[in-house]
Amino acid sequence: MKRQTYMKIAMALIPFLFLLLLEGGLRLWGGFAREPLFREVRQLGKALYQVNPEVARRYFGPGTVALPTLYPETFAREKSSQIYRIFCLGGSTTAGFPFDGQVPFPQQLRYLLSETYPEKRFEVINLGITAVNSYTVLDLLPEVLAQSPDLIVIYMGHNEFYGAYGSASAVSLGQSGGLVRFYLRLERFHLVQMLKRMVQAFTPAPQAPAGDRTLMESISADRAIGYGSEKYRRTLHNYRDNLGLILSQCAGRKVPVLLSNLVSNVRDLPPFGDANTGGTTINGLLARGDSLYRAGQFVAARKAYLLAWESDSSAARLWYRLGHTALQLGDSAQAAHYLYGARDRDAVRFRASGEVNRIIREAAERHQASFIDMEGRFRRRSPGGLPGNHLFCDHLHPDPQGYYLMANAFYEAIRRGSLANSAASDFQAQAAPYFVTDLDWNIGLMKAYKLVHRWPFPERPVNYDQYPPYGDPQSVRVAYDYLFNHHDWMKAHYDMADLYLQQEKWEKARREYHAVSLLLPENPDPYSLIARTYKAQQRWALCAEYYQKALQFRPNSGMLLYQLALAQWELPSRSAALANMEKAAYARDFTEQEQANAHYYLAGFLVESGRVGEARTALENLLARYPSFQPARQLLQQLRISPD
Repeated sequence: MKRQTYMKIAMALIPFLFLLLLEGGLRLWGGFAREPLFREVRQLGKALYQVNPEVARRYFGPGTVALPTLYPETFAREKSSQIYRIFCLGGSTTAGFPFDGQVPFPQQLRYLLSETYPEKRFEVINLGITAVNSYTVLDLLPEVLAQSPDLIVIYMGHNEFYGAYGSASAVSLGQSGGLVRFYLRLERFHLVQMLKRMVQAFTPAPQAPAGDRTLMESISADRAIGYGSEKYRRTLHNYRDNLGLILSQCAGRKVPVLLSNLVSNVRDLPPFGDANTGGTTINGLLARGDSLYRAGQFVAARKAYLLAWESDSSAARLWYRLGHTALQLGDSAQAAHYLYGARDRDAVRFRASGEVNRIIREAAERHQASFIDMEGRFRRRSPGGLPGNHLFCDHLHPDPQGYYLMANAFYEAIRRGSLANSAASDFQAQAAPYFVTDLDWNIGLMKAYKLVHRWPFPERPVNYDQYPPYGDPQSVRVAYDYLFNHHDWMKAHYDMADLYLQQEKWEKARREYHAVSLLLPENPDPYSLIARTYKAQQRWALCAEYYQKALQFRPNSGMLLYQLALAQWELPSRSAALANMEKAAYARDFTEQEQANAHYYLAGFLVESGRVGEARTALENLLARYPSFQPARQLLQQLRISPD
């Protein structure tokens, strides 16, 4: 009897054993691995980790419109005691959409911290991904915690309905948070990835072309979710659970968290939709109120709107109109009540409601995370306490000034908290974002221009000839070329700088180079290009300063040493110029012609320093190596016939 029982157990375990062996074989082979968050790379002989730009493939199928990507930032594989490592997690606002490069708040935050604490090396890694939510952040978190972060910054909550695996998303497993979390854990198995790819391979491609749809339009399924409905409440319940799990895991690893509530455009963005379209009565009263409002009869308009509101107080559009009527009547408190109420009742749920912000505050208190009242900061910087188009470029994404406001909020919290006892410089943050140019504004605003012509905004043809330029009209052409042709952000800034150099607008050209240096602080090229602009103006001290900055990251570069020596000679700083020209003359990265030029200039420096004998020796050595170098031969002849 026992033998039969054992045989049954063994037979039942055979499929599981087979699956276990198959999983082990796939791992040994390295096949069907899930997209990693980080990859190992080597740059200039250094072992680094690099953010995987394609990690969003975990959450979106191969047919997804415009798969969101991450910038391939690198950070040290071996974390030294001087490194302070911050990971920023969240959705499109964390990513900085629709702006690129140095505009997003993590990049501005890194600059602020680096200038304030020059003895530390700050790694602020932006892991924001468009169209994801708390499920994705929870899924990425173990890989983030494995990299020994000193701090995690979290800004998330707008995408809980429409982001990947959200309750109203086309990429969904329903409303069970436990099921979604279980599925994402299963996806870590190679066997599950193999099965997933097999299903994708045999799934027919969509018949309807994607056309000109946006990513959020393509993954949004349920486009009318009532305030307080079952789906609304269930989604917020899942968000609360996910946030709690995230904070618990961070606390378990003793990693501090900065948790921010959410901001959106409440003043200048009408609700996208109502859960109910309304009846004849409410629509008639609404039309009457609109007519009175346009005529400037605001008291009468408010009465008409309130009558409609008594018939259906759930109508977000009525709340919005009441808010603007209160603004016209000078009642900012009533305006805030109605406009925030309109945001909460917007049935197309791209903007998080006030309840989401309450969940964030409560979670921070419960898990002893540091809380930032970002909404309060935006309200204090807004007329009437109502954030609108002066800080946002669409419904919820800040403009560069708004992103800088976010960066400052995190910066001040870090200074008060984790870095309270660190030695700080006398650096004072400026009021405007650092090195953000008209080109940066137009790159983002042109992307937003398309967005606001697509659902959930009123659908209209996108005609870029009608796009209103921000700042310098020249930058619109360069931005357009970047967005629709080459997609190389650095090239766009260098192209813009070239235009300014042709016009001898030196400071504007330097701002384009500085923009690149803020995104790529360890790249010497923008510093050397800035130095060239100062050389063109014969501003030798600043020219030398920027060549020295470039040399910090490429200390053996012959050309940088050569150019620095020329600038130092003009200062004059003769001994330093001689030393650096001698280093350049023997630089390994120089061609023979470049080495010959450096030796020739070294000889010239020696002559002008009165060291003629040493100059003759240098020229003789030069001609022994490069006998066809005629300028050196001519100078040597002059020195031989002239007295010492």
